Amino acid sequence: MIIAVIGGSNGGFATAADLALAGHQVRLWTRPAAPFGPLHDAPTIMLVAEGRQGSAKLERATTDIAEAVNGAEILIVPLPATTHEDVAKRLAPHLTDRQIVLLTPGTLGSYVMAREIARAGGVLPHAIAETGTLPYLTRRTGPNVVKAPVRAANLPLGVFPASRSDVVIARLAELFPAVRPCADAIDVALTNAGPVIHPPLVLLNAGAIDGGRFDVHAAGTTSSAKRLIDAVDAERVATRRGWGYPAPHYELETYYDEKRAAEGLYGEGAKAKLVESGLWSEILTFEHRYVTEDVVLGLSLFESAARAAAVATPAVSGLLLIFEALLGRELSGRGRALEHLGLGDFTRREIRAFLREGWASPIWKKVLR
Repeated sequence: MIIAVIGGSNGGFATAADLALAGHQVRLWTRPAAPFGPLHDAPTIMLVAEGRQGSAKLERATTDIAEAVNGAEILIVPLPATTHEDVAKRLAPHLTDRQIVLLTPGTLGSYVMAREIARAGGVLPHAIAETGTLPYLTRRTGPNVVKAPVRAANLPLGVFPASRSDVVIARLAELFPAVRPCADAIDVALTNAGPVIHPPLVLLNAGAIDGGRFDVHAAGTTSSAKRLIDAVDAERVATRRGWGYPAPHYELETYYDEKRAAEGLYGEGAKAKLVESGLWSEILTFEHRYVTEDVVLGLSLFESAARAAAVATPAVSGLLLIFEALLGRELSGRGRALEHLGLGDFTRREIRAFLREGWASPIWKKVLR
């Protein structure tokens, strides 16, 4: 396939290299403000990974988004959800209705990007899909080197509009065999592990984080942090059930309990591989995606979806309140909360029908306002 990877992030480099090694024609785009360095003249990335790895030759690396997108069949956006509106506006002039866009992950970004593309006057693609987690746990370690010690063993995938799921999921499974179909975009968004694990780890290790380089996954995963993670995850699973979404729910216990690891997002030995790599010993601030994405967008969606299903969320809401104080701004009802996205006046049944029909739904014109 001809694939455009949009964004020179950790995940962008891992995705571009891995799919190039699989034999696809891969273009990698990044913003002009983020120069490629050696990739500009020699578009080759060294991938050190679990499974497929090696020196990957890309078709091209470019800062011209039109050059990356033109003729591409699949566009993959492995960027934080905080970038979705900006990326949608950049893509809008260049899309065709035959292309598939994939967000890894999404946090309901498939709907958000479709709305921004339409508002910008662009042609909507065939569909916008999103995963519930990252296909790779990865970090760049050099200008053209990326390490991915863990691959997702089960990769939840939802499609907007959901009526196009069968064809889209089959196509994307050619790239990511670990994909597991979800009913729609909210179903997959409520499988996201990031808002479950990262906000508790950041909050309960704030003192150590303030001191400099720190690994929240190794030294920071204390018994107290684990109890809070468990509480957030229980509220997430209750919310999924309240919306009528079936198992698997990909409980975070599958990440911590090796006996259940095969049921989880990352498979057997994932936590040990991540910790042993040492790649997550880093400088964290409140500008890190653990906060700007997982708290501001992820937890606001979790709380809002739970409220719509009459599910109590003391752990999620408590985290939002504390981070509101730390960040100095309101978070509840903002970000990716359903009411903030124009979906707050609709019932769960109406929202699920809309997510299935997408821009063919009569609701579409209302949410574009």
